[in-house]
Amino acid sequence: MTSNKHFETISDRLKKIRLEKNVSQDFLAKKLGFTQKAYSKIENNETKLNVEVLQRVSEILEVPIESFFNNSQQPILNDFSNRTGGDNVIYKNNSTEKIEDLYKDLLNSKDDVINSKIQEIETLKMVIKKFEELTDKK
Repeated sequence: MTSNKHFETISDRLKKIRLEKNVSQDFLAKKLGFTQKAYSKIENNETKLNVEVLQRVSEILEVPIESFFNNSQQPILNDFSNRTGGDNVIYKNNSTEKIEDLYKDLLNSKDDVINSKIQEIETLKMVIKKFEELTDKK
């Protein structure tokens, strides 16, 4: 008998932590400078989440960035001081392999940003060269 386990993505963890902190998508989106719809796409794993955005989210939600990768059995303490009911603790399954995959995704996202910046630099170099050619002719 095989078990079909669902492994959490960074987006899954982001949503759970946001809900644990009792923060709306709209509030978080505004803090990030996004529309609610654009932010929703991040939580639904329809848009890649880059390192800078993840860092900002961790700051806004006041959680360590590692929280988005932690699938250990350690409890995540919630601040539901304005709510009633529930034990305010959620436990996660341990999955070293999935954590490694999440880190790889994060590193790939970083690489995408770096490659994008390299392309921007190359484009700017070409623009500068053309500008210099134009100014040297005059």
